[in-house]
Amino acid sequence: MTRRFLVALVAMGILFALLIAASVRLLQSETRTVHYISEDMVWLSSQGQYEAIRYADALSSFARGQATIDEPQLRLDLLSSRITVLEDGETYRQMEALGYADELVEFRTIVDDAVGRMVGLQPSHVAEISALHREAQALAADLRDVANAAMFAKRDRDRETRDERRHTLFEVLGTLVATMAAGLLMAAVLVRDHRNMVSAESALERERQVSRLHRAFISVVSHQFRTPLAIIDASAQRMIRRGAQMDVAEIVQRADKIRAACLRLTRLMESTLNAARLEEGEITLNIRGCDPVALLRNVIDGQPEQDQKRIELRMENVPGWIEADLTLIEQAVQNLVSNALKYSTDGQPVVIMARRQGSDILISVTDKGVGIPADEMEQLFRRFFRARTSEGIPGTGIGLSFVSQIMELHHGKVEVRSVEGQGSTFTLRMPITQPVPETGTKLSFLPAAATAPS
Repeated sequence: MTRRFLVALVAMGILFALLIAASVRLLQSETRTVHYISEDMVWLSSQGQYEAIRYADALSSFARGQATIDEPQLRLDLLSSRITVLEDGETYRQMEALGYADELVEFRTIVDDAVGRMVGLQPSHVAEISALHREAQALAADLRDVANAAMFAKRDRDRETRDERRHTLFEVLGTLVATMAAGLLMAAVLVRDHRNMVSAESALERERQVSRLHRAFISVVSHQFRTPLAIIDASAQRMIRRGAQMDVAEIVQRADKIRAACLRLTRLMESTLNAARLEEGEITLNIRGCDPVALLRNVIDGQPEQDQKRIELRMENVPGWIEADLTLIEQAVQNLVSNALKYSTDGQPVVIMARRQGSDILISVTDKGVGIPADEMEQLFRRFFRARTSEGIPGTGIGLSFVSQIMELHHGKVEVRSVEGQGSTFTLRMPITQPVPETGTKLSFLPAAATAPS
C-alpha cells in the first residue's frame, strides 16, 4: 500500500467523519425544532384568550338580564378546557420554556374559584359579577401575553434554525465535494497499483504451486460441508416460518439440530485439516471407544430432512462400541450416504447395514442409483476421479479417495459391489479393536480404555 494511497485514505476517512458530524448536527437541529415552540402553542393560547373574552361578555349579558346563567357557565367551561390543554404534555413543556408555568397555576386557580362562585349567582349580585368580570378580563390579557410570547419565541427560533441549517448544509456539500475528490485520488492510486500488480503477475507463479494443497482443502469443504449447512438452513427457515406457532419443545428440537450440525461442521473441519496431511503420510488419530449405532444415527440426522425418510437403518449383532476416530469414521459414512442419496433418484431407498463379522465391523451403504461401469471400478478411489455415470451430477471426485484413506488408517478397507444402472453397495470393513501402533509411527492414539463406555 503506497504512501499516496494511505494519505488519500486518511483524508477520505476524516472527510467522511466530518460529513457524519454535519449530518448529526442537521438532525439535532431538526429535533430541536420539533421540540420547541410550535404553532399549536400560539393557537391554543389565543383560543384561551378568546374564550376568556367571551366569558367576560357572557357575564355582562347575564348582569343586564339578556342571558341566563347557563351562558356564562358554558363559556367558563370552555375556558377551563383551554387551560386544561395548556397543562398537559408538550404544551405544558412549552409553557415552562416561555416562563409562564407559575402563571398557568394562577389561571387554573382563578377558573376553579369562578366555577364555585357561579353556583347560585343572580343578576342582582352586581358586586360579585363585577369581580368575576374583572378577573375574566385580566385572564384574557394574560393569555394574550402568552400568545405573543409564543409567537415571538417561535419567530426567533425559526430564524436561528434557518441560519443553522444553511450553515450545516454548506458544510455537508463542501464535505461531499472534498470526499469525491479524495475518492477520485484513491481510484487513481488503485489503478496505478493494479497495473503494478499485473506487471508482477509472473512472480506469483511459484506461489500458485504452493497453493495446490489449499485448493484441495477448498474442494473438501465444498464437497463435505454442504449437508450440515443445509440442515442449519432448513431448521432456521422452519423456525422463521413457524416461529410463532412452534412450542418450546419444537424450538428446542430445532435448536438442537442446528447445534448438532455446527458440531458436525467442527468435526468436519478437523477431519478436513487432517486430509491435508494424508498426502504427506502423516496424521493424528484420536482413537477412542465409540458407539457405532449412535454414530450411524448421527449420520442419518445429519442429512436433509427430506432425505432422512429415504434412509433405512438395519443392524445385526452390532458391537456395543468400537475403537475408532469418531470424527473420521463418521466422515467416511457421511460420504457414502451422501453419495448414495445424490446418485439415486428421489424416492429410492438407501439402506445402511451394520453387522459384526468375526473381529471386524462392517458398515454397508446400498443404493439403487446410477451405478458404476465395470471398466472404471479400478479407478474409483483415485483422487478427483468421477465415473461417466455421474455426468451432470455435482461433485468433486475426492470423497471416495478420502474414505479409502480413512479406512487404511483404521487398518480396514472399502469393498464395492456395483452394477451400472442398478445401484451400488459400499462396505466399510475395519477391526472392532484397533491394533497397538508400532514404535516410531506417525499416528497418535489415545488409550481406548480411557474413553470406552463404562
